[in-house]
Amino acid sequence: MSAAPQQGSAQPGTPGPDGAPRQSATRREHRLRAQRQTTPVRDLLFYAVMIGVCAVPLWPLYQHPAVGITVLGALLGGLGIGWLGRVRALPWPVFTVVALAWGLLIGVPLAVPTHALNGFIPTLDGLAVFVTGLVRSWVDILSVDPPLGNYDAVLVPVFVLVYAGAVCAVRGFLSGRRWPGVLAAVALLLFGIIFGMRTGYRPVEVGVASLFVALAWIVAVRPAVRGMDESHSRRLRAGQVRRGMAALVFALVCALAGGALAAALSPDRREVLRSAFSPTFELQRHVSPLQEYRSWVTDPSAETTVATVQGLPAGSMLRVAVMDQYNGVAMQVGNGGSSGTFARVPSKIQREGGARERIQVDLKVSQGQWLPLAGALDSLQIPEELRDRFYFNKSLDAAVLSGDAPQSLSYSMESVPLPAPMRDGLGSLTPGSAKQADLEQVPQKLVDAVETQWVKASEPGDRLQLALSYLQAGFVSHGGDEEVFSRSGHSVERLDLLTQEDPMVGDAEQYSVAFAVLARELGFPSRVVSGYVDSNGDGQLQGSELTAWVEVQDQQRGWVGIDPNPEPRETKKQEKSKQNSIALPRSVLPPEVPRQEDTVTPNMDETAQTPTPPPSELSLLIAAIWWWTWRVGLSLLLLTSPLWILVLLEAWRRGARRRRDRRRLSVAGGWAELRDEVIDAGHPVAWSDTRTEVAQGSGRDTVMVMARRADELSFAPWGAQRDDVERYWKGVRAARKDLRTGRTRRQRWAQRFSWRSVTRWLRETFRP
Repeated sequence: MSAAPQQGSAQPGTPGPDGAPRQSATRREHRLRAQRQTTPVRDLLFYAVMIGVCAVPLWPLYQHPAVGITVLGALLGGLGIGWLGRVRALPWPVFTVVALAWGLLIGVPLAVPTHALNGFIPTLDGLAVFVTGLVRSWVDILSVDPPLGNYDAVLVPVFVLVYAGAVCAVRGFLSGRRWPGVLAAVALLLFGIIFGMRTGYRPVEVGVASLFVALAWIVAVRPAVRGMDESHSRRLRAGQVRRGMAALVFALVCALAGGALAAALSPDRREVLRSAFSPTFELQRHVSPLQEYRSWVTDPSAETTVATVQGLPAGSMLRVAVMDQYNGVAMQVGNGGSSGTFARVPSKIQREGGARERIQVDLKVSQGQWLPLAGALDSLQIPEELRDRFYFNKSLDAAVLSGDAPQSLSYSMESVPLPAPMRDGLGSLTPGSAKQADLEQVPQKLVDAVETQWVKASEPGDRLQLALSYLQAGFVSHGGDEEVFSRSGHSVERLDLLTQEDPMVGDAEQYSVAFAVLARELGFPSRVVSGYVDSNGDGQLQGSELTAWVEVQDQQRGWVGIDPNPEPRETKKQEKSKQNSIALPRSVLPPEVPRQEDTVTPNMDETAQTPTPPPSELSLLIAAIWWWTWRVGLSLLLLTSPLWILVLLEAWRRGARRRRDRRRLSVAGGWAELRDEVIDAGHPVAWSDTRTEVAQGSGRDTVMVMARRADELSFAPWGAQRDDVERYWKGVRAARKDLRTGRTRRQRWAQRFSWRSVTRWLRETFRP
């Protein structure tokens, strides 16, 4: 005979108050457990989608598939190690060490793939670059010109944000907290905005998608709505859907209106960190390369092999310097506008269209700070120690090294070949739209002489052709011993002298600058390019092969090279210039004034000539000690951070509890402090344990006395007084010391620096 069911128990299948059959307690328990297990999985799925949406603004900054691989790999690695730590119930210090080690292991192939063996095996060099990139890569992101690609360690911040965010997110999801995942996604989105480009990348679409995913996340993961009966539950769920749709429509309207307003107020640019950070290299104060032209093309440098090249197309120039500003004395590099700026760039410039040529350069003689290039640079392979010194100007297609280039340097490049410079057929050219600074001085005699030719045409291109023909009618001379005398320099006075001499004699220094000035007078943006041309095709570039020509901007074709230099030919007999054809009368020189030696030495300021005394040995010793102190101190500070962070948290917690006890005349905070000491000592303490149970578990009489005293003061009709609170806190200090007595030194250190009570307190404090 079966036993009768106990009173108060419900049989499965019996009708409930709403007429529906009851579910057994076991089925309800299984259903709730399944719901708790599936909720973190849904959280992780929505978090992954949220990270994907927030990573979209990173694309214009990097423009390389490596950023997608980094985000995906860091996300999976962080979620996996976080889930493993929770399943294995690893203590907080152990889990921190495991997470850091796993991050270093996968961080090298994901964040610095160029320093990994075969692209995925970590190396010691890769670990060093990854660790140093944790500090300096943030500055590299701002100082290197986008797109960054996978240059050096610029992907390290992305990896750190995604990996750390995924670890914190999965730990939070498994504990029922979603705010760590939300903060991690928002941090990645803010990083892409603050460190990103000055022009936003689909900000409206990204904002709307983020809002949509966040709202869907809230609706999908929230507990199921249950009413008093089935019809009531349906009405509640329908109301929930209506409210969700209304919130979504409101969010879309706000996002579209905000995006339209932002586009109307600042349609082109926005203020980001890159706007205030401009680490450019200035060349304006350096000597113009054209001023050193004669020293290269005349003996003894004329026969010196400057560089050897492989793969340079015939007729192409190994470009050394590009100059677009003329101040009446020298041709130099401009500042701003179409001159652009010299900035650090990754190895990939990412040119559009055109076949690439691979060119190998062995530079044997340094060209100062200029780095010779060929064509329109697409990518550059340069020694790693020079990478941070490399600056490139995208507007001028020129490169420099901060500090002079070494005497012997080998590097290779891939570039788009440029067509050979034109010597005729300029009639179809029309002035471009580049903005250049006005000429400070103009060689007026040169302009007046060419204007007599310009009257024959009306179109700017035809006039430019006439100016080119005028200059090509001259003769070439470097002023050598066996050549017709020709002055060096390209000042206004020297360019005017071209038209005053018969015949017109000069070299690439004068003809290139003269044509650039004439083109500027016709409205064509112009610049002078100096470099080497392999005239005999042997791959050996000598000093005598240095030349210069001009690039003018055409409205349709962009920058077009033009060679204004006359063909080398025998110079006809030089006649007197127009200026020297008039005989000047002899002038009588006045007698020399006798000099009188001063008996008193004039008081001259020789401060500038006084050499700076070398630093003393004491100052060098102090500098060395300081150099090592802050570096070693910083390393020790980072290594010991788990210890001093714990001490600071405990001190702040203790002070907050004591102030609260004094204000409320309570001893709850003092007992909580003593209970945390029991937990740190390694005694098991459950959340529901009473004071007496905690004291019994500690096995200390002093703790039992403090527990009874806390009960007496908490339940006394008159309550605790200020003196009672102060005496109780003194007793807490004595009980804490008693908990550490009788233990070994290792046990005392483990108890003092235990994270058990702190992690428990943090979970209790920040539990939603």
